[in-house]
Amino acid sequence: MCGRYVSPEQAAIERQWHIGRDNQPKLGEPFAARYNVAPQQGNPANYVPAIRQAEDGGLELVRLQWWLLPFWSKEARIKYATFNARVETVAKAASFREPFKRRRCIIPALGWYEWQEMPSGKLPWYLHGADGELLAFAGLWDRWEGGSAAIESCSIIVGPANAAFGKIYDRMPFVLSPERTDRWLERKLTDAGSAMELLQPNPEDAIAFHRVSARVSNARNQGADLVEAV
Repeated sequence: MCGRYVSPEQAAIERQWHIGRDNQPKLGEPFAARYNVAPQQGNPANYVPAIRQAEDGGLELVRLQWWLLPFWSKEARIKYATFNARVETVAKAASFREPFKRRRCIIPALGWYEWQEMPSGKLPWYLHGADGELLAFAGLWDRWEGGSAAIESCSIIVGPANAAFGKIYDRMPFVLSPERTDRWLERKLTDAGSAMELLQPNPEDAIAFHRVSARVSNARNQGADLVEAV
């Protein structure tokens, strides 16, 4: 799974994906990097940046609730976890099958955290791009409307870990290569089988990782020091 990650500052996202300020509807003041992002429902202050294809075909940067709220939900909150979508069931699960066909996005990230189960307790690890570039997590988004309220939300797709990290933890998010990102975001791509072909295992040499402080286990702790090796 991916239950905690590092979100880049707005300027870094704009540079990497060449998104101008006119392609960022209602974002408000530029946002900073966040070093311990946790999934949450109902608090717009904790929404995460995501990139999707706009109706005119360009890319737009938006902020979404990181806990997908299906369009068909009767309430503005759901009781089960949807911040991750398992690749094994994403094309068929009720919460994800329509977004998987029609509402795909990427979640920009500096890296993410996973916890290794050990007899002495859980050890946190930080994973990031080996080349230092921002990562593009394969994601889904949806829009829920209830009366005058509207909530746009997202989920990160996860699958088996690559061989390099698999001995530490068995799952990881799909990181899209630049050549697959454009195709993933295409609104015209509505065939689930074709979308699934874009979800390829992360190459072993593409993701680097190291141990980090147990301070990251508390989502209230923030700061760039959380990603430093211990």
